[in-house]
Amino acid sequence: MLNVRPHQSARLNVLLTEDRDHAPEHWTRTLPRLMQPLGVESFVARTGEEAVDVTQRIDIHAALIDLATPRDNHSAADDAGLWLLEVLTRQPNTPPIVVVNSRALTTMQVHKFLNDALRLGAFTVVNRPVQLESLLAVIQRVLDRHFDGTWPNRPPHA
Repeated sequence: MLNVRPHQSARLNVLLTEDRDHAPEHWTRTLPRLMQPLGVESFVARTGEEAVDVTQRIDIHAALIDLATPRDNHSAADDAGLWLLEVLTRQPNTPPIVVVNSRALTTMQVHKFLNDALRLGAFTVVNRPVQLESLLAVIQRVLDRHFDGTWPNRPPHA
């Protein structure tokens, strides 16, 4: 469970991307259900362009982007994850970005991908199979490092 000190009416907005519809037990479905009672709002985008649109309309505090997310509705899963990472890191108020590698890669590809993701500004990379506990630990590290362990954008004290 996240070790966070919630503040009344506080909200953490998390962007999740996925390459396709998944089963209810998949992390992109389980994580929002688990975190919603803690005051976390999840926004799921099916394409890179959809994810960019979400970040332009909503103040996103953390993003978990799948490497296999397609760039748009007309393309196959074309590895737009790194493209999306690059676009998001160029926006003002860039959220910490966790890149999820959901594809099978050779050892050399993993090293190149990790290097590219970190060079482009990823907070960290999580490889498959994705474990829910690992994602929660990463989100805790994001909160600790970027928000001092508290919810971002807390309302002012009365």
